[in-house]
Amino acid sequence: MKSAARPRDAQWVFPGWAVLLCLAAWLAALAWARWLTLPDEGRYAGVAWEMLRSHSPMVPLLDGMPYFHKPPLYYWLAQISYALFGVHEFSARVPSLLGAWGAGAGLYAFVSRYRNVAQARWAVVILGLMPLFFGAAQFANMDMLVASMITLCVLAAADTALRRELGRPFRGMSIATGVFAALAVLAKGLIGLALPGAIVLAWLLLRRDWRGMRALLWVPALLAFAVVAVPWFWLMQVKFPGFYHYFFVYQHFERFAQSGFNNAQPFWFYVPIVAGLAMPWAIWGAAFFKPAFWREADPHGLRRLMAIWVAVVMVFFSIPQSKLIGYVLPVFPPLALLISERIAPAWAAGKRRGIQIATGVAAVICLAAIVVAASNPRGSVGPAMNNLRQAMQAKDQHIALHSLPFDLGFYTQAEQPQWIVDDWKNPEIPTRDNWRKELYDAAEFDPVMGKRVLINAEDMRTRLCQASDGTRYWIWGNKEDGSRYVPINGVAPNFAGDKWLVWRIDIDAAFRQRVCAGVPAG
Repeated sequence: MKSAARPRDAQWVFPGWAVLLCLAAWLAALAWARWLTLPDEGRYAGVAWEMLRSHSPMVPLLDGMPYFHKPPLYYWLAQISYALFGVHEFSARVPSLLGAWGAGAGLYAFVSRYRNVAQARWAVVILGLMPLFFGAAQFANMDMLVASMITLCVLAAADTALRRELGRPFRGMSIATGVFAALAVLAKGLIGLALPGAIVLAWLLLRRDWRGMRALLWVPALLAFAVVAVPWFWLMQVKFPGFYHYFFVYQHFERFAQSGFNNAQPFWFYVPIVAGLAMPWAIWGAAFFKPAFWREADPHGLRRLMAIWVAVVMVFFSIPQSKLIGYVLPVFPPLALLISERIAPAWAAGKRRGIQIATGVAAVICLAAIVVAASNPRGSVGPAMNNLRQAMQAKDQHIALHSLPFDLGFYTQAEQPQWIVDDWKNPEIPTRDNWRKELYDAAEFDPVMGKRVLINAEDMRTRLCQASDGTRYWIWGNKEDGSRYVPINGVAPNFAGDKWLVWRIDIDAAFRQRVCAGVPAG
């Protein structure tokens, strides 16, 4: 006897846990498939590795020196990932993967509670298939972490206010809001508090929700924020006087207001970036410019919250001249929710052809972007590592000529920081926003280590000549360096890459005869 066909509305659909499991698998599946991208991935993954190698879990280290451009949340998570999974590209990207998944999980929980489960599923699908969000989830830097913490903070704050309005328990969610705000600060600084604070405040003022404000300013919630956020900053100031001024005043306010930094872009820069990197879902965003969309029923004022969220992030990051694409990541969760307001009803009404095409196109764009990135190592030292590791010894010293290979320590896992050869007395170094200034600033917090690793060409020659016989050095440079620097003049490189040449120098009598005439022995 044949069983009766189930009605269409009774067909099996993905439960929430399956949607979030698929999101995790989708985001993580190709996170191993390319070398670290320079400079950002090499820098931050390398800092976390140096902290783990040097047994310095609290103080971020760039080439052995204190590095306070960013707070420590990514570094902490990356160190844990290295300890669990080993030191490789995937483990360096685990913090961003966790952040992206957390943002998706928070969005699912919020939309399923204040809209419905079907729309929550679509919000997660749309978010995971937005090309920039997908790519940032597999990028080892702070941008996805702070975007996810801002997302969770705003959603927790809105949930707190709505719970209070509906007469439901809200105090636990109020404390969670304080914790997420603190984690956002530990992810990237004061924007972790300023952005969600501005978003939620504007929304509550628009709603005239004074009880919601009081719920969020509940003293235990404020204490939770302080307990999580304050200790690391206090410890760094105690250990490194001047940290507060450098981190808060210079990095947050002076750099925000100054011009002359890298990546200067016009005020409207993020408009085409967001529209283009939300494709093909941005097509449904055309409805946002129609008054009818905003006149429709909006239970709990969620559309207004999402619109405020997008506007605050876009305006805030458009003000400074320096603009990076990753800064605008916090707009994608609210965009996904707004677009799901159109997609979910259309799907339920049977208008599925365009949505199916958009889903397929979005997946192809995301995968194509990873393939393109994997084929372009962009100066990473990773491609040289297979041969170099076979030739290296643990105590070998690495030297970089007039450059900072950010991922060198990560890939070589050398026991000592590399020496960076350049003209460190150049008065222009402190005035330019580049890798030299990063090292210069780091040396200000640890002058002893600075003198050890930041050297000039003559220092390098002297050190090599005074080294014991049998000591080995690996010198990283480019094609012109063979004639510029005496120790490698006339020496054939051992390895050659697209942008690197690598020379091995063995200290012996032949080296001393060739290089060390007139250099005092020591």
